[in-house]
Parts: sequence; C-alpha cells; structure tokens
Amino acid sequence: MRSRYACAALGATILVLLVGPAGAQSPAPDAVAATEPIPPEQAFDAGTQALQEGRYQNAIDHFEAYADRMPSHPDASYNRGLAFVMRIDNGAAEPGDLGRAAAAFEETLAMRPEDAEARAALEAVQAEVARQRARAGKDAVLARPSLDRVVMRLASERTWAVLAILSAFILAAGLALRWLRKTGPAHLAGVLMIPLGALGVLAFVPVYHGARDLRQNTRTGVVVVREAYLTDDRGTSRDGEAIPEAARVEVGPRQGRLVPVRYGTAEGWLPATSVRLLRVR
Repeated sequence: MRSRYACAALGATILVLLVGPAGAQSPAPDAVAATEPIPPEQAFDAGTQALQEGRYQNAIDHFEAYADRMPSHPDASYNRGLAFVMRIDNGAAEPGDLGRAAAAFEETLAMRPEDAEARAALEAVQAEVARQRARAGKDAVLARPSLDRVVMRLASERTWAVLAILSAFILAAGLALRWLRKTGPAHLAGVLMIPLGALGVLAFVPVYHGARDLRQNTRTGVVVVREAYLTDDRGTSRDGEAIPEAARVEVGPRQGRLVPVRYGTAEGWLPATSVRLLRVR
C-alpha cells in the first residue's frame, strides 16, 4: 500500500502530486558513505525513509544504487521519480532532473501500466517541461510515434507471426485449390483466397520483422538534458528541431560515446549521457 505523502507542485502551474512514496516499510538505516554501500536489499527501505524525511539527495542515491544492483521494481522507480520531483520543488534542482523523473515514472508504467499515480506524475512532469519551453518561446509538443511504430505496437510480436503464418497458409491453400479444381465452388474459393493470403503476407511479414527488430535491437530511453540535437554518427550537428527534455526516444546499441536514436520520424545520434535507458524487468 502507498501511504499518502504531500508532494508540492513543480513551479507555479504544475499539478500538485498528492501521492507518496510507494511501499513504505520499516525504518531503515541513514545514508552511509559511498565507500560503504549498504546491501542492495536495504537500499529500497533506506531510500523510502530518506524520501519521507526530506533528504532527497540521499533518497536518489539509494534508489539509484538499488536500480544498479537489483532487478527493477515499479515502486523503487516511482519513488526515485518522486525524489527528483521533490528535489526540484525544494530549489535544489540539477540539470536533467525533469527528464530523470520522467524516466523513473516511465519505468513504473512499463512494469505496471495501470498505475494511475505514476501516470499522473509523468503527465505533471511533461506539463512542466511544456510550460518551461512555452515560456522560452519554443515548441512544447512532443513528437508522435511514426505510423509504422504505432502499427507494430498494436499487437505482440507473436501475434504478428501467427497472422503472417496464417496468411501464408491461406495463400498456399488458395493456390492448391485453384490448381486442383478447374471449376466449381472449390476453384472459386481458391481464386478468392489467393489475393487475401497474398495481402496478408505482404502486410504481416514486414510488421513481424519490424516488431522483432524493435525487441532485439532497440530500447526505450528518455532525454535527460534540456534539449538534445540529433547528429550524424561522427557527432556532427545536423539541421532539425531539438528533442525536449523528458521526451521518449528509441535507442539502439551504443557505439562509443554515441547512441542511435529515433524520435518520431527523425533519426540520428545523441551523446549516450543525454539519454537514460529505462530499466525494466
């Protein structure tokens, strides 16, 4: 159960987050020196207690240590995001805190999509980013996923595979019926099945391969700098709009100090330090 814990707003217009640290448990030890890290199984409790006591930097340190050394957990990610939000609200913000908070809430939702509190918190962070950009006279609209990405995510990779196999079967059956029966209902059925199966193969096979490529070669990340500009693979700047802080991007395998990124329909490279990869189970 989550205890209710008053969370102040991000700036003058951001929504008040009347939510609290997730999974508050028994008292945990105070923050310890970096040279003496506490066991990972205690990091969550220590971070939760630090968050409740207003020691936001200590809470962040503990939840980051937990993320580095333990399997992801939605409550730990949620509390980490809340710690970043509270650090901002208390005037101790560091560059990228809005993006890091958004990444933490995105992690929570990836593991627990029905979490209404995490969704409200993420929307509040995104609204604050939009407010800051609007105040600076910049576009506040986040890019929408391209149509191919939307289609690939309508169903699971396995579903697309089943549909592709079924389409191939319909095509093969139609060819067989047309060849075996020169007239009659069976021949007509074959004539109708051939284009239906062919269309299915042409549609579902590419979607299946695209969905598999997404799973195998890309991860979701969140921009954790005020603005990120895409470059080529040598780091040379290219013309194009900036990617705003807290924006979700697709991230490919790292190559040196750069990672390939796709944002909406735009593709290019960003410094690896400007993107935080989501850590999910």
